[in-house]
Order: sequence, then structure tokens, then C-alpha cells
Amino acid sequence: MMEIMTNKRRGFMGKIRLLISAIVFILTLIVFSSNVLANDGDTYKVGTDVLNVRSSPSHSADVVGHLAGGDQAVVFQEKNGWAQTYYNGQIAWVASQYLYSVDRDAAVQNSSSAGNDHAVETESVSTEGSGTLDGITIVLDPGHGGKDPGAIGLRGTMEKSHTLSTADRVAQGLLEAGANVMLTRSDDTYVSLENRVNHSNVHATDAFISLHYNAFPLEAVNGFSTYYYTDGNDYQLAGDIQTGLEQHMDLNSRGLMKNGYHVLRKNSDLSVLVELGFITNPYDLSVIQTAQHKANVADGIVAGLVSYFNK
Repeated sequence: MMEIMTNKRRGFMGKIRLLISAIVFILTLIVFSSNVLANDGDTYKVGTDVLNVRSSPSHSADVVGHLAGGDQAVVFQEKNGWAQTYYNGQIAWVASQYLYSVDRDAAVQNSSSAGNDHAVETESVSTEGSGTLDGITIVLDPGHGGKDPGAIGLRGTMEKSHTLSTADRVAQGLLEAGANVMLTRSDDTYVSLENRVNHSNVHATDAFISLHYNAFPLEAVNGFSTYYYTDGNDYQLAGDIQTGLEQHMDLNSRGLMKNGYHVLRKNSDLSVLVELGFITNPYDLSVIQTAQHKANVADGIVAGLVSYFNK
């Protein structure tokens, strides 16, 4: 009887050893695989104060962590403006526009973020390059977000998603031109009008640009326009940006318009609001949904700012 119990105990202990060995093997394999992948990736540096790390390549994906300015990340692939990396041993994604090659480290400076007491998450990047907007600080305001979808267009298209993706592309263009860029929101979160304005007012902002898409009950209404509030510098900047957009966009120009939007009326900085097309117009929407449209918007806004600040 004792021999039978001893054999059972030995068998049980043997299974425990096998289980432990299997766990150790799997953990070793994971670490080894991560090291192999890291050796195949390219090292980049974070060029923003705080960069969200997400579970998948989307602004609506869960935030699994954060990287600070100056942190390094090994990138294995890029996909539609997102870089795949590893975070705490798991595959994760970050917006690639905020990463810079370590070889360009000397050209990247982390800009300090003031006004952290406001309930606004911002991502800011500062570059010291040879562009034509060196030293100019631009606040980009992707309209709406979170519980506020903005205008609803054809097939349920929501304005808030297009304003954010457009802002990301415009930010990239501005950075390439040497500007310092800050966003009032970097993901699908709600930001009040007051906090959008506060974010502009508490920084040394040279220009505040609010990005929107329009809607109208009649599908035939189309085109883009730039809004201003004061007849002085705001009007001049609006004119330069509208001209820049006219030179690069394929949509109909509706010209300049004066309006007392909150983000313009309450803003102590130079500010304009741009309506970049009608998501209720079939042709406009077909253009708006393309990556080329975002690139054209970026080129147009950069051209307008260059014209204004280099007069």
C-alpha cells in the first residue's frame, strides 16, 4: 500500500516538473522571439511630451500605456500612419508622426506642455529644422470628438473622425516645415469649447486653426471655406490659408466667411476655422475619404501659413 502511494506521489511530482519545464520553455521562447524582433526593427525616439500607446492602429483603440519625450521605441512595421512596437512584452501601436529616427535626434527637441491643469490631453512636437515655419507654434484643433460626433453625413459618416485624421496629416506637414505643433485632442475624446480656447491662450501660440467638415440638408451644397472673426490679422491669415487650399484642393472654393464661433470669438490668439468640405455632398465626401485629400489639406494650410508668416 505504501509503495502504491509513493508511486502516485512520484507520478504527481513528475507532472509538476513537466509543467514547470513547459512554462519556463514558453517564457524563454517569448523573450527570445522579442529579442529577435527587436534586432530586426529600427529604433526611433519619441518627439512629443506624452505619446499614447494603443492596442491596435486606431485612435479609438484602448490606451495601454504612455511613452515620454525622449523615450526610444523599436518599430517593426508601419501601417497607415501607425508604428508597431512592443510595450511590456506585448505588440502595441503608436502614431508614427511623433517618432523620429535616432539619427535625427539632434533635430528633435521636446516642447514643454503648459496648462496641465486643464482637462485636455495634448501631444506636442517641436522640431528645429530648415523649414520655412521655424519657431512658429501652431495649435491644431480637430473639431468635435467623443460624445460630440459633429455633423452627420451620408451613410452615417461622422465629422469627428475626419477632423482628427486630417489634423494628424496637417501636423505632419507643419512639422516638416519646422513648426512647433500642438493638438487640442489626440484621440476620440470630448473636449469642451472652453478648454480648446484655454489650450491656445495658455501657450505661446502664433496661430490657432480649428478643422471641421460641413453638412447641409441639400446634397448639392459643396465646397470648402475659411472663417475668421476680426477684420485685422485673423482676416489676413484666413485669406492666405484659403488661397493655399485653393491651390492644392480639388473641391469648390466658397471663399472667406466671417463668424463669431466660440473658438474664434474667445481666442486671444490669431485664429481661423476651416470647413474642409461637405460630408453631405456625394462628390465632396468621396474626396474627403481619401488620403490624398488629407495630404492636399496639409499642403494648402502649410502654404497659407508660410505666406502669412513670411510677409
